[in-house]
Amino acid sequence: MKTRDATILYQKTETDTATETQDIDLVEPISAFEIEVQCTNGATSNKGNFISDIVTKIEVVDGSEVLEALNMSQLEALHFYKTGKMPTLFPSEWGGGIQRHNVMLFFGRYLWDREYAFDATKYKNPQLKVTFNKAAIRAASNTGFASGDNISLSLIAKVFEDAEKPTKFLMQKQIESFTSADSGEKRIDLPTDYVYRMLMPRFWLQGYDIDEIVTDIKMTCDTDKFIPFNRKTKQLDAQALAEFGRVELKHDIFASDSDEVRLLVNKEPSCLLNNWETPMTVFDNVHWAWSSQLCPAVFLHDGTAYGTDCKHTVLETGHALHATLPITFGRLNEPGDWFDPSVYEKVELVLTQDTADAVCEIVLEQVRPQ
Repeated sequence: MKTRDATILYQKTETDTATETQDIDLVEPISAFEIEVQCTNGATSNKGNFISDIVTKIEVVDGSEVLEALNMSQLEALHFYKTGKMPTLFPSEWGGGIQRHNVMLFFGRYLWDREYAFDATKYKNPQLKVTFNKAAIRAASNTGFASGDNISLSLIAKVFEDAEKPTKFLMQKQIESFTSADSGEKRIDLPTDYVYRMLMPRFWLQGYDIDEIVTDIKMTCDTDKFIPFNRKTKQLDAQALAEFGRVELKHDIFASDSDEVRLLVNKEPSCLLNNWETPMTVFDNVHWAWSSQLCPAVFLHDGTAYGTDCKHTVLETGHALHATLPITFGRLNEPGDWFDPSVYEKVELVLTQDTADAVCEIVLEQVRPQ
């Protein structure tokens, strides 16, 4: 077997609310799409506003049929859970700084999985779509992403040569999104068409752990005829930490003492703060870090808090990347262990809510026949 990288786009300029659509006309099986997005911060700063936020949808479609559908945060988290490695993320809040995120949309269990890959020849009009919204967090300005057409997109297909064409691929979709309530159950109907490999909820609200937003997660089939799991969120999170481990990334922030800085990891963050351009009379440390946020400690020699925003580099580690929770069915890479919902009439996810106003998203990975 041979492999090759087919470059579809290299740093194509995109407008603030563009949807880039590319026909998938490759005749060889595709193991993954490599997607890289770059954008420039405003002249002053761009606090708590990442590439992950402004790529609002990544889709593979065949006419009106949606085969893959995720946002950038979800895709970055899935990249980590599939590979055990962080995608290339360079979040930055620095004025005039360039943010660049590079991530893989995998059609298999891993890169170059010969059993699971995407065969575009099986479809009439397959397309890859990437949608942007530069103002998803804040309008383009000196304190947001910079004004003007400065988003750039690169797309690369990771292609097999001289390989037998696969009969299936892994389909990853957001199947539900909602805003949480401060109490009560949220019931979500799950599809019963294709086998499940992984379920990945996301519960995000800065200042809250995922298990403070949704305390319990239950999956039930045919009104409790079979219950694959009925667990506390914090227990499932502990299980995920043991299986997948912690993430680590470099994060450039622009902050003063006691700011509340947004992090990319939600649970048990640990941050090493380094002085970048503050005066030598200033010391950097950490007051605290938890629940998707960091409170830097920035002091003068005499113990006075330093109240001027300045550049710091943070080594950020933790888990629950983008406040996500991977729930697997048996062994992650053993298809015989995965969950077949087709033998049931109804499959539901039941979430017990405990905090209002959180972003809640449910992603499902299934085995899709070509």
